[in-house]
Amino acid sequence: MMISGFLRRLDKRFKVLLVSIGLQTWSSNLSTQYNQLYATALGASPIELGSLESLGGVVSSIFSAPAGWLIDRFGVKKMLLLGLILSVAVASIYSSALNWWMLIPAIILMRISMPLIMPLTDIIIIETTNSRNRALAMSLSRTIWAIPSLFAPYTAAMVVSAFGGISVEGIRPLYFVQVIAFLLATIFVLVMLESPQIKRTFSQNMPLKFDFVESYRELIRSEKQLKYWLVTMAVMRLGAISMPFVPLWVVNVKGADQYILGLMGTLSVLAQLPLQIPAGKLADSIGRKKVFLMLRPITYAGTLLLIWAPNHAALVAAGALGVMGLMGPGGMSGVGGISFIPFITMYWESFPPEKRGRVQGISGLLDFIGSLGSLLGGFLWNMGYREVVIILPLLADVLILVPAFLRIPECPKELA
Repeated sequence: MMISGFLRRLDKRFKVLLVSIGLQTWSSNLSTQYNQLYATALGASPIELGSLESLGGVVSSIFSAPAGWLIDRFGVKKMLLLGLILSVAVASIYSSALNWWMLIPAIILMRISMPLIMPLTDIIIIETTNSRNRALAMSLSRTIWAIPSLFAPYTAAMVVSAFGGISVEGIRPLYFVQVIAFLLATIFVLVMLESPQIKRTFSQNMPLKFDFVESYRELIRSEKQLKYWLVTMAVMRLGAISMPFVPLWVVNVKGADQYILGLMGTLSVLAQLPLQIPAGKLADSIGRKKVFLMLRPITYAGTLLLIWAPNHAALVAAGALGVMGLMGPGGMSGVGGISFIPFITMYWESFPPEKRGRVQGISGLLDFIGSLGSLLGGFLWNMGYREVVIILPLLADVLILVPAFLRIPECPKELA
């Protein structure tokens, strides 16, 4: 099957998301490696840096359940728009911050917006594709988004260098670019995206408070595999232990500059490009679970190489393999990061369409684990246990996530 022909046959909503979320992803990646450096340049200590992430996670957890309920009740388009609007606000606050504590509302809004953008995008992709080609469609979306994102880290490095290096003045222009890009993505979704038609299970006459509580009770009673998925998602969020500190490890411990950091990010994306679509086709052919378990250990190798790297070339190689926390929690960078596609495809396929918003909502409650992880990471980093901060997510992955994931069956055909 030719990819061009497959792409032409896909739903219009999928194509709208390719453009809008591609723009949003590219602009987000501009500052991914600099957010923590920006906060420290504004005066935040390692403990305060961890506290910022922790606070954002707590707020995200509180907001998660109501957001999931709203998604199922009112639809994914409205909530996706809300997430994009919040991302505009986040970039605006970052671009105007004069002290680290001014970033507090931005961190809070960012953690609220994150579960309203990519997860809802995935829900729409799952709902507009069939099970025979679904992992391929998910992989294709990541591949297309990765092409502009490929240039984001090195573009950011050039912008930072042009405005004075790794400093407040050098990093700030990245956020001005984000404001414009996020606005364009929001307008495109508002105008072009049609809302998916999903069967709703809510009673319009039921009091909202009772409807909210009862809908989550019904979800927990009816979905037997939910508990195992919650364990795996909790471990994914433990990547927050190292996420704020991987750039600090690369720059402050290993002595790299913004160009090495940018090259790591670029190769992290580039290494995925030729393998995303074959991995998606393989997952559609032999199963999501097998492909995830085949690819995940590559991230472990990259993380260990980051810790033991004797020179900058080894750091770059680690970025290509994949490092837990480099491009976000869960180890979604480099070759090993391709494992996330079969994982998240299998996750959404495990639940009926009318329940996926609430599944996202109850999963988001686990953000408090990431919050505690960020705080723990800050304390450990400040105490000098820097290697421990980097390796803890890997150990949790091997000892907890993989055993729980093995208990989850492949998606029943009637849900796919």
